[in-house]
Amino acid sequence: MKLSIRQGLLLLIALASITLAAVAGVGMWGTWRGQEGLRQVLAEEVEPIQQLIRIDKLLGSLPGHLYGVLNGDFGVYGARQHLLEIQKAVPLAWQEYRRTTAKLSNIAEGNLIASIETGMATLPHALDRLDGALEAGDLPAIAFLLKEDWWAVRLQIVTPVGKLMTLQQEHVAEAYAAAQDVYRQTLLGTALVLSVGLAMFLLFARHLFRYVLHKLSVIEDALGRIARGDLETRVGGSHRGEFGRIVLALDRTADTLREDRQAIDLLQQRQASILESMAEGLYGTDARGRITYVNAAAERLLGRSAAEMLGRESHPLFHHSRADGTSYPGEQCPLYATLLRQEVCTSAEEAFWRKDGSHFPVEFTGAPIIADARTVGTVVVFRDISERRADELARQRLLAELHQRNEQLNAIKDELSRKEEELRLVLHHLRDGVITVDARGMIRSANPAICTMFQQPASALQDEDLRILIPPDYRAAHAQGLNRHATTSEAQVLDRLVELEGLRSDGSRFPIELSINAYAVRGERFYSGIIRDISDRKAADRALHAALEQAQEYLDVALAVMVVIDCDLSVRLINRAGCALLGLSESEIVGSNWFDHFIPAPERESLRSSFLNWLAGTPSGVIAAHNHNDILTADGRVRRVAWSNALLRDESGTVTGNLSSGIDVTDQHAGELQLHATIERLTELNHKLEEAQNQLLQSEKMASIGQLAAGVAHEINNPVGFVNSNLGSLRNEVNDLLRVIDAYAAADPILAEHPALMDAINAARDTADLAYLREDVGTLIDESLDGLQRVRRIVQDLKDFSRVDSSEWAFASLEAGLDSTLNIVRNEIKYKAEVRKEYAGIPEVECIAAQVNQVFLNLLVNAAHAIDERGTITLRTGCDAREVWVEVEDSGKGIAPEVLQRIFEPFFTTKPIGQGTGLGLSLAYSIAQRHGGRIEASSQVGSGSKFRLLLPREREREQERGDAPAPADTAPPG
Repeated sequence: MKLSIRQGLLLLIALASITLAAVAGVGMWGTWRGQEGLRQVLAEEVEPIQQLIRIDKLLGSLPGHLYGVLNGDFGVYGARQHLLEIQKAVPLAWQEYRRTTAKLSNIAEGNLIASIETGMATLPHALDRLDGALEAGDLPAIAFLLKEDWWAVRLQIVTPVGKLMTLQQEHVAEAYAAAQDVYRQTLLGTALVLSVGLAMFLLFARHLFRYVLHKLSVIEDALGRIARGDLETRVGGSHRGEFGRIVLALDRTADTLREDRQAIDLLQQRQASILESMAEGLYGTDARGRITYVNAAAERLLGRSAAEMLGRESHPLFHHSRADGTSYPGEQCPLYATLLRQEVCTSAEEAFWRKDGSHFPVEFTGAPIIADARTVGTVVVFRDISERRADELARQRLLAELHQRNEQLNAIKDELSRKEEELRLVLHHLRDGVITVDARGMIRSANPAICTMFQQPASALQDEDLRILIPPDYRAAHAQGLNRHATTSEAQVLDRLVELEGLRSDGSRFPIELSINAYAVRGERFYSGIIRDISDRKAADRALHAALEQAQEYLDVALAVMVVIDCDLSVRLINRAGCALLGLSESEIVGSNWFDHFIPAPERESLRSSFLNWLAGTPSGVIAAHNHNDILTADGRVRRVAWSNALLRDESGTVTGNLSSGIDVTDQHAGELQLHATIERLTELNHKLEEAQNQLLQSEKMASIGQLAAGVAHEINNPVGFVNSNLGSLRNEVNDLLRVIDAYAAADPILAEHPALMDAINAARDTADLAYLREDVGTLIDESLDGLQRVRRIVQDLKDFSRVDSSEWAFASLEAGLDSTLNIVRNEIKYKAEVRKEYAGIPEVECIAAQVNQVFLNLLVNAAHAIDERGTITLRTGCDAREVWVEVEDSGKGIAPEVLQRIFEPFFTTKPIGQGTGLGLSLAYSIAQRHGGRIEASSQVGSGSKFRLLLPREREREQERGDAPAPADTAPPG
């Protein structure tokens, strides 16, 4: 060997460095090329495809919306909003596509783009026409545009867009294949450079073999590990000199190779991330059809994880059956043809099966992976086309439904023709006249009744001006009405009955009843009128009116209210007395609903129902042959009327209404009500006074009710006074009423000419038993006055019996007063309760000590009575800056919440009769209020009660001016 070991090793290192640099350069070049190719795919291919997909989705959904409008399944407003979105979004998406594909790839794309550009130029016009048809609601125009213009748009835009999408997908596949080629070239170049370097290593090692034989095994071992790919293990032992540097060079070589491997792994990960981000499912197989790669989209669509699919054949896994469930032999699968014939296959008629047993239609493309002229695998890209299939099925259903509706329309046309013939026959034989005029007032049609009614031949009416049938003084109003309705659509006589006059051929006029309706046919306005000759009815009305006027004159003579109410509850007739009572004229009353206008609202429905039952012959409620009820006058006053009722019948015996004769008994009724109320109130007051008197007589401390008794006596004196006065007035008014009745009786000879009316009046007198009533009313009033005198005597006796004690204001210790009161009642408490004192040493307050002690007495006695066997009574005192308080708490049975709310009411007690007056707590509460304080009570059933008296530390201002509280009466605890 001519070179030294150092030189040889240096040369070996140089060769190794060159080899490693070449490997790194090739790897970096491959990485850069792969990244650049993927970036180009994303920027130039994927983004344009997204814009094309958006155009295809927007234009493809428009027919579905329009068919929905035609079938009534979709609103016009929503369709127009979708159309507006297409008008804005489609041109923008196309401009973005053209911007990103400025350079055409081939002639085919150029032709497709030119075709789409032409369609884009005509698209706004087609969309505007569709929008106009939608706005006008012109369904035939929409259907025509869908059939003609829209299919032209589909051929010029939608179909080319789909082809462009296919071409763009091919570009993506080509770009991906180019990236794979760069990756393979990088691997081959790296392997080639690495192989050359290893060969040079072996050549130089052979020349150095003899010289470094004792080190050869170490070097061979190190190189063997590097060749096997073990780049982590280092050469062991201690090596110096040139061999040591060789070992160091080997370690560096291993590090460099490891970094290259990491770079290659990173490149593979980036390529895999691109495949995982695809929206379409993608999987790869080997030459035997076993799955070697599955992206995330394929896992999601198939419902299986990659671990469940890798290593298994795709056809028996998820392509084993057709969509109808029949078996799908593998030899018929187009994907197997891809492996056998090395052809790209595309199909949209297949179905893939998920793990859960469900299937979905797919559109897939399979391409063979060829290496060295043989197929080593396939790549399959597929997408779920369920929505597209659903749209196709929906379109087919819409077409079938449209056909069915066309058949229904034909049937409706036949039915309309038949109905038209029936209508013509009906109009021909109709007694009422039916006439049709156009917007100019020209007669378009008239039935025979019109010719008969107006004494005009049919030939003289056809296409003639309607004014030949209208009297001259109505023609100007007729012309104005036509003109107003044509310009403003306002009408005064449409859709209601009006009474006018018609003009016959001989110039005579006759009354008619007219009803007019307006309608439009194909944009032309027509008016149809139904005319009835009411000459006979008018004559009958005049005769009836004359008869009613004569009957009205008879009724106006009567002093009682006479009213006739029809079966529809409207007033047919009322006399002068009735008008005077109601405060309205006859014209304002006749024709109005009696119950809606003249019966007070609270009684209206019940009286209405009772009156209808009376008319039906099944009397119930208030209305009968004789009854009393309130009526409502025009000025809002309520009057009480005594009625006598008689049914009115026609010749056949059918009830046609009711005749009622009434007398205003408002004042009499008010007096009776006031008398009854006074008697009831006095009875109640007498009962309370007797009860209070009995209770007070049984108590040793009856004097404590003096103040309250005086107030009660004063309160009783007031109603007794005005009741006494009212009874005197009532006696005079009843006498006046009896004299009025006698005056009515003097008119009997005049009413004898009207037997029905006289019979009703006599029946009313017999029912009321007027003679007995005349005698009994005076007796009742005298008895009531005697009762009032007795009440006045009782009240006077009560006032004489009552007395009011007076006391002086002074500063006193409430705790001392509490102790003294406790001493007074100790004999009653000591056998039932233990008394505990919790005094706080409160300051003296200005008060009337005797009255406050009365409060303490009542609270202590009540506390003792609340304890059944043995308990505790706790006395507490306290104060703050404004008030002092004394609290009495017992451990008794407690007070229920509903009772606690009433304990301060006078005469309210829960004790048995004779054991309590019900005045103790009421008196205590009154004393507390007079001192400017209050009493608070709380209780819990089963645990006891607590009463707290709170008094101000200083007297109120009005008390300082000398207005001392009235002396309190003393009363036994209640």
